[in-house]
Amino acid sequence: MGSQRVFLIDGTAFCYRAFYAIRTLSTSDGRPTNAVYGFAMMLQALREKERPDYLAVAFDVGKPTFRHLQYEAYKAQRKPMPDLLIGQLPLIKELLAAYQIPIFEREGYEAEDVLASLAKRIVTSDVEVFLVTGDKDALQLVNAHVKVYNPHKEHMVLDAEAVKGRYGVGPERMVDLLALMGDEIDNIPGVPGIGEKTATQLLQQFGSLEQLYRRLDEVESASRRKSLQACRAQVESARALAQIEVNVPLDVTLNDLVVQEPDWRALRKLFRELEFKRLLQSIDQHVPPAAHAGPQVHPVLSAKDLDVLLSTLRTQHYGHPIAVMSWTSDDAASSELVVAVAGGLTEGWVVRWNAELSRASAGTSFAAWLADAHAPKIGHDVKATMRILAHWDIVLDGVAGDTMVAAHLLNPARTNQSLSDLSDEYLDQPLGTLPTLDTSVMFASAEWVEPFGRCAAMVTRLHELLSEKLNTHQLAPLYQELEVPLINVLAQMERVGIAIDVSYLAGLRASMDATLMRLTQEISRLAGCSFNLNSPKQLAQVLFERLQLPVIKRTKTGPSTDSDVLTQLAQRHPLPKYLIEYRELSKLVSTYVDALPKLADPHTGRIHTSFNQTATATGRLSSSEPNLQNIPIKTELGRSIRKAFVAGIPNGVLLAADYSQIELRILAHLSHDEQLLEAFRQDRDIHRFTASLIYGLPEADIQPEQRNAMKAINYGILYGMSSHGLSKELGISFEEAQTFIDAYFQRYPNVRIYLDQQIKQAKRDGFVQTLLGRRRYIPEVNSPDRMIQQLGERMAINAPIQGTAADLIKRAMVQVAKELAQGDVSARMVLQVHDELIFEAPQSEVSTLAGIVRRVMEGAFSLDVPLTVTMKVGPDWLDLQPIP
Repeated sequence: MGSQRVFLIDGTAFCYRAFYAIRTLSTSDGRPTNAVYGFAMMLQALREKERPDYLAVAFDVGKPTFRHLQYEAYKAQRKPMPDLLIGQLPLIKELLAAYQIPIFEREGYEAEDVLASLAKRIVTSDVEVFLVTGDKDALQLVNAHVKVYNPHKEHMVLDAEAVKGRYGVGPERMVDLLALMGDEIDNIPGVPGIGEKTATQLLQQFGSLEQLYRRLDEVESASRRKSLQACRAQVESARALAQIEVNVPLDVTLNDLVVQEPDWRALRKLFRELEFKRLLQSIDQHVPPAAHAGPQVHPVLSAKDLDVLLSTLRTQHYGHPIAVMSWTSDDAASSELVVAVAGGLTEGWVVRWNAELSRASAGTSFAAWLADAHAPKIGHDVKATMRILAHWDIVLDGVAGDTMVAAHLLNPARTNQSLSDLSDEYLDQPLGTLPTLDTSVMFASAEWVEPFGRCAAMVTRLHELLSEKLNTHQLAPLYQELEVPLINVLAQMERVGIAIDVSYLAGLRASMDATLMRLTQEISRLAGCSFNLNSPKQLAQVLFERLQLPVIKRTKTGPSTDSDVLTQLAQRHPLPKYLIEYRELSKLVSTYVDALPKLADPHTGRIHTSFNQTATATGRLSSSEPNLQNIPIKTELGRSIRKAFVAGIPNGVLLAADYSQIELRILAHLSHDEQLLEAFRQDRDIHRFTASLIYGLPEADIQPEQRNAMKAINYGILYGMSSHGLSKELGISFEEAQTFIDAYFQRYPNVRIYLDQQIKQAKRDGFVQTLLGRRRYIPEVNSPDRMIQQLGERMAINAPIQGTAADLIKRAMVQVAKELAQGDVSARMVLQVHDELIFEAPQSEVSTLAGIVRRVMEGAFSLDVPLTVTMKVGPDWLDLQPIP
């Protein structure tokens, strides 16, 4: 059996290494975690690779050491530890505590002194000590039982032979070497003119620093002798500074360093809080299940079982929210549907739905219960459950809550709202992996059924807890009156979808292909050769070698050919201009013209996008699979894509209703700026009005470019745009941009006051909120890093405005959907794009629909300025004509 191995880690060095290796990493609420994550990864790698028997970590204390008392300039050139790293030190020490790794630190000493003293105390003939550090100072400690382990250079281990091979002297002479050559990192001055090579030669010749000075007259170079003589006192001082102290008073034995089993639950809690998903997965198998009693789960396999379930729901659980979740297999040929139901924390049912059960009277009754709007139901991602059930012609109604939506309101910055993550975070009870829906094994045992029932019961527990938190944070009304009703509206829109004209897209593809061919030929002619237009390497050769255009920017792989570079080069040569056009057109073809027909449902001929309620921190809805909120509009080519979206009913049209300048109106309301309020009350063109104020001209004399400049400022202010951003936007100098911004706030002084108040509120409370109380937490605003702080200030400015606009359009959607459902019209809402709603309706209903939509949208909120809705109608999304 070999010697037992001790690994002693320089924790301070580990912290710095981790901090600078991972530049940006933070939790969803903005807490920096890059150093903690890097430290955890390095520690885990060391433990798994080396399997140490003993382990300890030493840290600098951060106060002046004995070396500072000896030499005031010691490490004087080093910058203080970054505040962002200081703030993570307690978490790193919490990490070590969870690993049950002892920490050592002593005031007046550095971590390397503590490591050396630990090594001296515990080393025996049966123990091999590894000092885990990249600092060459530690090499002086290497001996028969102590080695340096550098984790940053492929885990290089340096013993005495390796030290001599690298530096030409043994470990016992490393202090002498450092005294002669100095140490820039520690600000220890060496002898002028003597670097590492010369210092090594002198020590090899004379054996030691002491012998060198005894035989100084044997040094061949007169100038070197003179320097050595003149710096003798300095060399002695440097030697003392470089000498690591091995007698730091420590109360420790080898047994104190025995590697312990980590406190897996504490470690998991820390990783979960810091959102280290990769590390969480790596320790999941070690974490014992939480001590929570699971629900009693009943499999429902027959009509008789289903009758029992329905009877229980109608008697024992009548009027109480019932958790409903569903799953289906991916294999359409052997598709299976599982519906889990839970009426509380202790009992659940898992229904295996099939054609036979659906035909039975019990199945009809169960489907009727699911569709009963008066039987309250909760779930997690209810809209997905609705979508699954709809494939089986089952309607889910009576939605009273959704834990995914509730959790997003409480922490809108969180990127993952999965049931497993939330139950883990809030209930300390991870769900684990669900069994595969396989007909051959389904319901073969209670062990197979139980995980599905546990999911439904978990939704019940989670919804109770989240509801309490929503009440505490005054978010319950927003949740109950807006977000929950919106679920059904969005589900309906997804089911309806929007029709596309496939034949139009085919014709557009042919036209675009011809244009791409022409552009390719023209680019080849200008280049004087044919090349792959999609190859950055070949393009760079053409631009910078054949055409001799200047290199604007470089990347790791060579000169950049990105869009900014091409835009600048287009001023010098026509080829980049054509290439920009080629790229834009090529992207339109691949992203939309080719993709949209493939995404259309073959049965409906429509595209059924997914509307996401929990994807943005401001509360805005987003769209995915495909993203229909990102259809181009700025260029003529981009707008041509919109013509493919059409009314999919006989004699039908699309009606578009768009809030006019809604964010600026909200700004006027929130800031109470009289000038801005009056402009909207008088229905003035706000951009022309602002230009009139700034330029000091009558509105009639304002030129288009002046109005466009003020439009950029009006909207830029909403996003905290700086003079730098405005100068880039308008192509003007920083000074001129700042003059515009200053003039803007002089004309609208209350806007400046309001924006400053939002930043102050964010700094004080940690969040800002919309008119309906939606919160956005902004920890970045109090970051010691100025760039991060400025990002936080911009979010504090924009979130209440953009979030209020999101709340407004959502409220309008809920109210419009309600009126359409209660009226005699067949019109349907099919799309939402930020401030715009798109409806599909028969031509005969346009007048009625327009009246409902305008009344509801303009009356959705009561602001100090009127809400104005612009309405258009037409056969497709492009060819829309205004409705008076």
